[in-house]
Amino acid sequence: MPTAAFGPHTVKGWLATPEGEHWELIHGNLILTEETADNSGLAGEIERRIGNYLEQFPLGIVRHGIAFSFPGILAPEREEVVPDLCYIPNDRLEKWDGEANFQEGVVPAFVMEMLSPSTREIDWKDKVEIYREAGIGEYWIFDRHEESVRIYRFGENREKPVAIMSFEDSIPTPLLPGFSLEMPRIRQALTIGMQRSRTR
Repeated sequence: MPTAAFGPHTVKGWLATPEGEHWELIHGNLILTEETADNSGLAGEIERRIGNYLEQFPLGIVRHGIAFSFPGILAPEREEVVPDLCYIPNDRLEKWDGEANFQEGVVPAFVMEMLSPSTREIDWKDKVEIYREAGIGEYWIFDRHEESVRIYRFGENREKPVAIMSFEDSIPTPLLPGFSLEMPRIRQALTIGMQRSRTR
């Protein structure tokens, strides 16, 4: 379970959380989540591959660890979330502020979370609601232990995943035409990286 400071809390309280810690403001509660080393590696590989695609086809940007503020979508309180990865197309970057602590008025088209013990319930329940109501079209949840990827496309089904893929699959998204996330290659890259680190 993640560490929680039950609210109601506001953005002011969220901004006062210790620097370097991963706090989110969900339904008025401050939630401290932990990023594992292997989840960080998985997110890094995915970000690199989407980034390579966007170098060829500059449709937008991919970022990790960016805080987003979504005011009043489920309750009077704001939701302050930090997805592991997000893709923001060019037509949603008008209000992007590179100097801000959090992005307000910017809604990614696509977000990804790497499931961990501290975030499991939040990612499967709370963030499905938050991302759907904020206007995010697509949400992928990666589970390293089950080697599965839950695919939500809220325009097709607002409540349930439209597909559950495996780490044996190549996974496309209509948001990035011609792109497919080749999970077998990512798994191989992560395995090679771990073997190299153990031999040093």
